Amino acid sequence: MAALAKTATSHLTDELVAHAVASIEAADHFSFPFPHIFFRDFFPADFYQDLVRSIPTEGYDPITGTGTRMALRLYGDNVEKIDPELRSAWAAVSAMLTSKEVERAIRIKLNDGLEIRARGDKVASIDDLKLVAKPVVYKEKDGYKIKPHPDTCKKVVSMQLYCPADTSQEALGTTLYRASLKGLMHVGSYCLEPVKTMPFLPNVGYAFVVLKAYHSLTKMSWHGRRLSRPISLASRFLTPST
Repeated sequence: MAALAKTATSHLTDELVAHAVASIEAADHFSFPFPHIFFRDFFPADFYQDLVRSIPTEGYDPITGTGTRMALRLYGDNVEKIDPELRSAWAAVSAMLTSKEVERAIRIKLNDGLEIRARGDKVASIDDLKLVAKPVVYKEKDGYKIKPHPDTCKKVVSMQLYCPADTSQEALGTTLYRASLKGLMHVGSYCLEPVKTMPFLPNVGYAFVVLKAYHSLTKMSWHGRRLSRPISLASRFLTPST
C-alpha cells in the first residue's frame, strides 16, 4: 500500500509540475516598478478546488507577535506535521514547488531581474545565484498587515500563490511600490508611491526578484499589504546558507 501511495504521489507531482511550468511560461511579465511576473491557473482546476477545501489545520507556527499570521513550512520534515489524510496532496505540492523544473521556469521568466541581482551581488552570471525553494502555507487573520519592504537579501526570488475559495476578496492582494516624491502624500508609505495591487483571486500568483538599494536604486522590490487575507502559499527561493 505504501508503494502504491508513493507512486500515486509521484504521478500527481509530475502533473502539478507540468501545469505550474506552463502557467509560469504563460505569465505576464512587467519591468515596472521592478521585474515581476503575474501568473494564472497555477494548479489544475479540479486539484485547486480540492486543495482549498483541504487546508491543513495542524503544524502552524506564529510568525507575528500578535498571532495574526501563522506559517506551515512545507520543506524538510515539516510535511509530516500535516494531517495524515491531507499529507499526500500537500507533499506533492511541496515536491512541485521545490522541483528543478519550476526553478528553471522562474529563472527564464525573471531573467532580467536576476541579471540586476547578479550584478549587485558581484557574481559572474545568473547561474551563480544559487536558489533553494522554501515553500510555506500562510494563514492570516483580520488585523494583519505589513509595511512596504523589499524583502531580506537572503531571498533571491519571492513567489506567492493566492488560495481563496472565491473572488470576493480581490482587493486583498499585495501592493507594489516605487520610490517617488508623490509618496509624501501617502501617510506611512515611507516616500513610496503605490503602483499596483495584485488581485487576490483563486489560483493566481506572482513572483519577483528581491532587489535592494545596492542592486538598483530605481528597481528596489518594494511591496507590502494594507489589508488582511486568509490563505496563501508562498515559495521563497533562498540561498543555500539560509
